[in-house]
Order: sequence, then structure tokens, then C-alpha cells
Amino acid sequence: MVDTIRSFEHIAQEHLSKLYDLSESREITRQLLEEVLDCSRTHLLLLDKDTLLSPLEAGRLERMLHELSEGSPLQYTLGYALFAGQRIQVAPGVLIPRPETEELIELILQHPESQASQHLLDVGTGSGCIAHALTALLPEVSESFAIEVSSEAIPIAQRNFDALREETGRLVTLWKKDLFALVEEHTPPSTPFDLIVSNPPYIHPDEAMEMTPQVLLHEPHLALFAPEASPIAYYLALGALIQQGYLSSGGSLWVELNPLYAHETEEALHKNLGREHCSTQLIGDLSGKERFLHLVYHA
Repeated sequence: MVDTIRSFEHIAQEHLSKLYDLSESREITRQLLEEVLDCSRTHLLLLDKDTLLSPLEAGRLERMLHELSEGSPLQYTLGYALFAGQRIQVAPGVLIPRPETEELIELILQHPESQASQHLLDVGTGSGCIAHALTALLPEVSESFAIEVSSEAIPIAQRNFDALREETGRLVTLWKKDLFALVEEHTPPSTPFDLIVSNPPYIHPDEAMEMTPQVLLHEPHLALFAPEASPIAYYLALGALIQQGYLSSGGSLWVELNPLYAHETEEALHKNLGREHCSTQLIGDLSGKERFLHLVYHA
């Protein structure tokens, strides 16, 4: 029976130890308590372990623990993920923001030319985490757009963009668009973007066997897996948008990619755009894998 902090910690360890190692299960237990008790880590550590939980608190903790025991990712159970210093709402049907994508945000923010970016496009926004972070943190952004095709992800992204507008006054316009359909439309904007960012699906289906059940069974495959026949199809489509006039001369494309196809992606963009029209740099993530590509377009 869950009636005190101590009893919850004991029951949580029993359930979570089947899915996580000891340190992870303890950390998750603390996060659940912080969320339900609405307290900081410091406050939680100072609370007596025999502090009584209200029936409402105990019931919510038990429901959250049940979800986690069923394999639900922690972020779905909490209803949010921490990303670039902000709480981003997430829910089943939306890809959970990854630390690697935070690295991409940091790379963009650290690049001198990014600080002057005014027109931003995030392709395949998912939860909206990339557009949210860059619109909030780049000082000169005056127009920010995000496209997403998933009917499950769009309401979540819109809620995050609404929260951003309430907090900062900055607006992200969300379009329901399929990237490949957008390429077929040949309708470039009247004002090209000077910054296009994307973290498209890039996992080859053959890599599924290496993924954890929490990811494979719960996160949207639409946002995870690239087409089996062409793992770099999304990057080719982004290159096609650039050819159509979506990116200004001197503008930047930043993408997260699969290290297995990093050089293939770079070479394909050079070939399709023309080497004289673009310069590229592959950048490693914190583990040393070539995870990011920065392209500067020269019309």
C-alpha cells in the first residue's frame, strides 16, 4: 500500500528494477515524487520519508508507476520532456526530444551567422522542440514556421507554440504539410528562409532490433524510421526545397542525421545542389559520431 514517501519508494524500486538499473530507477522515483508533490529535488530530500501522501497523491503515483511498469517512457508518463532549458509537452504519438537534438540547438546557437537569422523553418517539427528553442533563443527571428504531417503530433506542437507565445510574445506558425508533397508543389515562399532546420526520421528499419522496447513499442515509427529503400530520402527532399528557392543565398541548413549515412547524405547534397553552390561540414556529437550536418547555400 502506498501511503508515505517511504512506502512509495519501496514499491517503485520493486516495479522499476525489472526495467531499469538501480541508479535509473532511483532517479525516476525521485522525478515522480517531485512531479506529484510539486517540489524541488532539494525539498524532496529534506522531507521526512514517513511523510503521509494524500489519497490523490498516492493514486496519481500508483497510476504513473503502472504506466512505467508497462514500458511507457518516463516523458510520456510525466507529460513533458526537458529540452534546452524548457518543459516541452509530449504525449504518445510524438517523438521524445533527445539529448543529441539539444546538441544540434547548441551548435546552431554558437554559430555566429545564426545570431542574425530572421526567417526560420523547422521541417518535421514533432513536439515543436526545435522551433520552440530557436524562436525563443535567436534574438533576430521575426518569422518562424514549422511543418508537420502527423495528426497526433500537431496538437502537441501547437500547445508548445502557444505556451511560447504566452511566455515570450514570439510566434511560430504551424503548417500541416508532408515534406515530399511540399516538394511536389513547387511553391517557394516569397521571402526565402535564412535558416532551415530538420531532425527527420533517419533510422533504417534494419536497426530496429538494436532499439529498446520503450522506444520501439511506444514512440511513433513515422518519426523514427526512414524509408527502407532510401534512408536519406528526407535529406534529398530538403535539398530539393533549397533548389526551389526555400533557402536564401548565404542561408544555412542544419540537420541531425544517421552517422551510418552521414557521408552519403553529404555527397548527395553536393551532387544535387552543385558543389559550387554549397559548402558543408559534418560535425560529431558528444560520443564522436558524425551526427550533424551544416550546409551553407550559395545561389
